[in-house]
Amino acid sequence: MRILFSACPLSGHVATILPLALAARAAGHEVVVATGAGVLAPLLRHRLETWPVGTPEAGLPGGGTTAQRSAFFANSAAGRAEDLIPRARDWPPDLVISDTAEVAGVVAAAVTGARHVVHGLGIMPPMVLWNAYAVHLDGLLTRWGIPATADAVREATYLDVCPPALRRPGEPIWTRTLDLRPTTAGWGAPHPAASPRQLTADLDSGSRRQLTARIDALPHRDTVLARPGSPAEAAAILSALDGHPINLVMCADPADLGPQPPNVLVTPGWPDPAVLSRCHVLVSRGGPGVALPALAHGLPQLILSLENTAPDGDMTHAGAALTVNAPDPAAVERAVRTHVPRLLKDPIFAAAAAWAQVEIAAMSSPEAVVRALTTEGVPALR
Repeated sequence: MRILFSACPLSGHVATILPLALAARAAGHEVVVATGAGVLAPLLRHRLETWPVGTPEAGLPGGGTTAQRSAFFANSAAGRAEDLIPRARDWPPDLVISDTAEVAGVVAAAVTGARHVVHGLGIMPPMVLWNAYAVHLDGLLTRWGIPATADAVREATYLDVCPPALRRPGEPIWTRTLDLRPTTAGWGAPHPAASPRQLTADLDSGSRRQLTARIDALPHRDTVLARPGSPAEAAAILSALDGHPINLVMCADPADLGPQPPNVLVTPGWPDPAVLSRCHVLVSRGGPGVALPALAHGLPQLILSLENTAPDGDMTHAGAALTVNAPDPAAVERAVRTHVPRLLKDPIFAAAAAWAQVEIAAMSSPEAVVRALTTEGVPALR
């Protein structure tokens, strides 16, 4: 079967769909992933076939109203559709799997007559967001001569990566759902076309045994995993935890931070399960591909929001995380200094994260979902 994955060109979106794409390829299906050229690196490391479409990266701005953010996603998808649809017509897929925010994949499925599946990115968006989004989706479908409306998209099968404890109450956008366990695909092998700097980082990070041995050799009992958004945020986290009897595994380029004390390990990329299972708390900006895979390993989390609320705020409501408004490095430092010790010491957070971990373990694996989608079938967009 030919399966086309279509992802909004943001790293978290690509990381979230990657495990299912790899499972589909391992099952013997022809797999192509279409997204922006700026986020192809993890796909190339796993030697997946890719189609660069649209602009290199989405460049999603912070803030904005629900309507403005919906318009941004829909408008950027219109540019990707211009590149994607001719290629999809030449290589007609049997199945298109597009992430929640990726309208280009919806159009490609309709134009080619392929069956369509929506891949969740985290907690299913609220209906108010869909209502704002549907206006732009209807316009794009009309532009490509497709009689279907946004309401038809709601009939697609939705792959729900969110455990039950975190799901929102109220009317869901999609009612035909399959649970999909959120996982991380690890680093993969270095790609021959990588730059020397990328190649070195991949080779270093790809040595799982060496990295896990270095984590096991860290001097303290508790280990914090941090995924900062910039070198300045990394420096703020280092400063906040300086002097604490805490190990720190920092996902950053070692060249940006220089030598570190014995309790700090700096490694490029997002860790695979062997690293996540050795940590006790995650500090990050949250978002797709980060928060839920870490929760699958029972990690309580400090989510550093750029706004007053975070997209993963329901993790806070479920007791597995703290969400703190931290729009700049100074605020990041205050938040980490104040809240990381609390997350490590208060058993309530670990208990809530452990419950979510149990729920996630009961969800279907990517391999099982591939079998369900390719043997039982899903409807086409009409």
